[in-house]
Amino acid sequence: MHQRRRHPSNRPFLAAPRTDFYHPARLIDAALQGLERGVRRAEGVGLVVGPPGTGKSLLLLRVAEDLRDDFDVALLCGARICTRRALWQAILAEIGEPYRGIDEGELRISVVERVRGLAATGSGLVLLVDEAHTMPIRLLEELRLLTTIPTPLPAVHLVLAGSIDLEERLAGHRLESLAQRIGGRFSLEALDHAETCGYLRAQMRATARDWDMAFAPGCDDAVFTATDGVPRLVNQVCDLTLLRVAADGRPRAATPADVEAAWAEIQRLPVPQPRRAPPPPAAVSSPPVGGAVIEFGELDAGEDGSPDTSRAPSAGLDDPWCGPDVEFVFEQEADPFAGCFAGDEALVERLLVRGPEDFTGHGRVTSDEGVSLGRYLAGHDHGRSVDPAAAGNESVPLAPEASGGDDRDMVVIEEDLIPATSAVRVGGYRDLFARLRRGGA
Repeated sequence: MHQRRRHPSNRPFLAAPRTDFYHPARLIDAALQGLERGVRRAEGVGLVVGPPGTGKSLLLLRVAEDLRDDFDVALLCGARICTRRALWQAILAEIGEPYRGIDEGELRISVVERVRGLAATGSGLVLLVDEAHTMPIRLLEELRLLTTIPTPLPAVHLVLAGSIDLEERLAGHRLESLAQRIGGRFSLEALDHAETCGYLRAQMRATARDWDMAFAPGCDDAVFTATDGVPRLVNQVCDLTLLRVAADGRPRAATPADVEAAWAEIQRLPVPQPRRAPPPPAAVSSPPVGGAVIEFGELDAGEDGSPDTSRAPSAGLDDPWCGPDVEFVFEQEADPFAGCFAGDEALVERLLVRGPEDFTGHGRVTSDEGVSLGRYLAGHDHGRSVDPAAAGNESVPLAPEASGGDDRDMVVIEEDLIPATSAVRVGGYRDLFARLRRGGA
């Protein structure tokens, strides 16, 4: 029988967080001590923010490990929880309670009863939420309400960890009540040069190895230069460096050149293909809108990407939508947007248009918006040419079908068949969502 083989778990540098490899750097150790003190003294909600790869997940794992003897601990991932039912199920699963086949109301009652039982014994429930910046606001509010369960002493302790976006969301008016309950704020950053050197040697000692024996002088400087002290990147480049050295088949120490080669391999990305926008027709009366690049912004953002206060005067920076949160649950495999476009014009013809020359033979445009385009295309119908000055004149005759509403000669352009060449009209999304909220009317 074939036995599955795994790489040895004693590698000194792994991207996955491991509490037995925890290194007490200055900022992360201060956050660890502050969070544990805040939970044991019931000081309020704990907040941890920091860039990706700086150790937030490892910090929560270490907090859970240190507190599990005295509290029930639920370690949640905000990116995996999108509904209230999923939130209660995740909490109950973490603390070993039944959660399958129970409706949402009973799930919440089960959590509350467990909290009250813990409070009666002098213990409590610790909720550690990783990637909290991805959690919907309504679920953050549910967690806040959970901390207000009436007990002799606070029995629910909440810790939120996420990116800088989490702090910005908490500054909005919709989460003001939660922000007021924050008792400890901690920020994680990349390691400086001295901390990076200490981190490298500590990881090697955790696997009974010596950094100075496995890496030549100057490698720690090369690692810091490549990664800027981000622990996750440090682990990746050092692990790949050791792998490259081992692949040589002869024992030797890694050199700074090996570190640079490993970093170059990690950063190697596919070369993007340049987009070729079709040339604008010279005789069109008004130039096309947009360019070859699509710019995305918030739903209420202006052309420069800043919030458009004229469209949404009550919108806050925490959320572009100021109405109630809506959950869409589709039980059947059907297109929920199909009914929104009932009655629209039917697709008559499909054309893959890459430039003005592809319009040859399709010179009649019956839509009002395409009149100017039709005048231009009239000069290219079946190879016939006209004076550009006359093409821009209002007296240029169109085909007889142009005034009768016949769609047989309509040119239909689908943006998803070619690289998009116009800016996204933000108002279109707002109109669609408004129709969905009205029931598709």
